[in-house]
Amino acid sequence: MRVLLHHLGPEAFVILMWFLIFDKSSSQPHIVFILVDDQGFRDVGYHGSEIKTPTLDRLAAEGVKLENYYVQPLCSPSRSQLMTGRYQIHTGLQHSIIRATQPNCLPLDNVTLPQKLKQAGYSTHMVGKWHLGFYKRGCLPTKRGFDTFFGSLLGSGDYYSHYKCEGPGMCGYDLYEGEEAAWEQDRGVYSTMMLTRKAISILANHKPRKQPLFLYLAYQAVHSPLQVPARYLERYKGIPNLHRRKYAAMVSCLDEAIHNLTLALKRYGYYDNTVIVYSSDNGGQPLAGGSNWPLRGSKATYWEGGIRAVGFVHSPLLVNKGTKCRSLVHITDWFPTLVTLGEGTLDEDLNLDGYDVWEILFPLLDDVWSGTSPTRM
Repeated sequence: MRVLLHHLGPEAFVILMWFLIFDKSSSQPHIVFILVDDQGFRDVGYHGSEIKTPTLDRLAAEGVKLENYYVQPLCSPSRSQLMTGRYQIHTGLQHSIIRATQPNCLPLDNVTLPQKLKQAGYSTHMVGKWHLGFYKRGCLPTKRGFDTFFGSLLGSGDYYSHYKCEGPGMCGYDLYEGEEAAWEQDRGVYSTMMLTRKAISILANHKPRKQPLFLYLAYQAVHSPLQVPARYLERYKGIPNLHRRKYAAMVSCLDEAIHNLTLALKRYGYYDNTVIVYSSDNGGQPLAGGSNWPLRGSKATYWEGGIRAVGFVHSPLLVNKGTKCRSLVHITDWFPTLVTLGEGTLDEDLNLDGYDVWEILFPLLDDVWSGTSPTRM
C-alpha cells in the first residue's frame, strides 16, 4: 500500500492519523460476518465482564470497537435487517420471531446481501442459524443468494441432538445441508464446534486468490438452552448462579471457536485480505444468564439493553489499530456498507433504510489521494 505522507496536506494528514485506513486497491476483500445470538452488552471481556473472551478482546483491540451500535430486540427482525438493509416494518417482520408453523418468510421480492455480493463476483456461504422462514423452498437460504447452507432454519434447539420443540407434539429435527436434512452430517457434536468446523471446511475448499468469499457465520450460541461441554464449566466455578455459570462457559466456548476460525483464515491464505464483522443479534436475556449492565432492559425490549449490541470490525487491512467508534451504527447499515466494500452496486429501487458507513468508520487511503469516494451516503 502506498503511504506517501509527504504529498498530503495538513488536514489529510490529521485524518490519516486519527482514523483507520483501509486499502482496497489490490482486490475485493473476503468478508466474514459473525452473528452471535443473545450475547449481552456486558458479556465480553473488553466491557469489563468476568467472562473471559481473549480472542474477541484481541480482535476488537486490533480493529475498531462499535460502542454505539444498534440492532433489533429480537432474532428475526435483526436478521431481516442485516439481509435486506431495510427496517422490519418494510418487510412485514416487525411482529416477533418467525415460528415453525407460520407460513411466513423474508419477502421474496426483497434483494438480499448475499445476492448483491454474488452479483459482484463473490462465492457466498452460510453456516448457522437462518430464522427467516422456510414454509416454501423459495424462502430457503440457497434460494436467497447463498451458494451453500449448513445449519438450522429456526435455531434454539438442542445443542447436541439438534431437535427443536415449540410445544407438545411440535418437535422436529433442525439441521440442514442445503435444502435437505443433514442426517449424514450429524455426529451429535456440540453446535458451536460443529458450525465452526463446517466454516473451516468451506475455507479449506475454496481458493482465496481465485474468487472473493462471503461467509455468514450465524452461531446458535449463546441462546438458550444453556448447554456446554463440562470442561468450559470448570473455568467458572466461582459464579454461584447456575444459569450465569453455564452462560459464561458458552461464551468462552464461542470465543475459542472464533480463535480457531481466525487460525484457519491465516492457514488457508484469507486473513491478509479479510474483513471480519462481529455482532450480536440483540441484547442478552438475564433469565438465561445474560447481562447488559449498565444498560436498562433486556432482549425483547426497546430499552438500550435490548437493542444496543456488542460489535466490532477487525481486519489486517486496517493500519491504525485500537480505535473506538462512537458514531451511531445500525445493523441495516451493513447491507450498503458491505456491498460497496465488495465493489457491488446499490440500485435506487432497493429502497434501503441503511447507510454506507464505511467512509465514516474507516476513511479510504485512495479517497485521500483522489478526493473521491466509492461509497454512497
